[in-house]
Amino acid sequence: MSQSNKRVIKQTGKYVLLTAALVLFAGPLVWMLSTMMKTKAETYKVPPTIFPESINFEAFHRLFDVQPLMWRWIQNSFAISALVVIGAVLSSSIVAYGFSRFSTKYKDRLFPIVLMTLMIPPSILMIPSYVLFTKLHWVDTWLPLIVPAWLGGAYYIFLFRQFFLTIPQELDEATYLDGGNRWTVFTRVIMPLSKPIVVTTVIFAFVNSWLDFLGPFLYIKSNEMFTLSVGLQLLIGQTSQDFPALAAGAFISIVPIGLLFLFAQRYIVEGVVLTGSKG
Repeated sequence: MSQSNKRVIKQTGKYVLLTAALVLFAGPLVWMLSTMMKTKAETYKVPPTIFPESINFEAFHRLFDVQPLMWRWIQNSFAISALVVIGAVLSSSIVAYGFSRFSTKYKDRLFPIVLMTLMIPPSILMIPSYVLFTKLHWVDTWLPLIVPAWLGGAYYIFLFRQFFLTIPQELDEATYLDGGNRWTVFTRVIMPLSKPIVVTTVIFAFVNSWLDFLGPFLYIKSNEMFTLSVGLQLLIGQTSQDFPALAAGAFISIVPIGLLFLFAQRYIVEGVVLTGSKG
């Protein structure tokens, strides 16, 4: 077999694998988009069809008619996610600034302890956290979902610290010579240069909060205070036979995440790559 034929076979194999991966990952998304534009009768056809006979968006009207609190749940999810994002960026960046710039004899001992918290399974913390928040009378409020984000997250601290280490300390010294202090360095030098990792943290924190089901399910009892993830689970019992309406609800839940990744994917790649450039 000639070298050119081997190259063609190799390239063909790559395209086949890429096509199979595309079908595997994009298939459910395409099916969801197709289902939400079908009528209820079309979803029961055998064999099922991929494309709807006619595009319509009646499923969205039925979705909001069946559950008038949908808009409220969407607003709740945005409010909680926004507060979580602000807390994660502020608290984690400040802690990471201390680990990357301060010189203390305990720094090298404390940072591994922070990273070790990543190995603690969330299920182990579930019961102690619920007991704590119950004693604080935070159950049926948003506080258990928001306050922990304002206390720093180990993963975000790691990302910020690694990125801050790539910023030359000569910039800090120049700021001190101009009369600045550590806070000036952090707010005027470090953070403006850390846009990629800030955007990366914003996306990760937003997605984790937006998609969180267990937290709101455990701590929120009032229907009016539900997030979208819990509300959609409630919808399954109300519209279990209306597959287009359920697909429409799922579509609403993934639109913000898709838009975030679409407009900020460049910063994600840059931020994650640079976090590993220094140890």
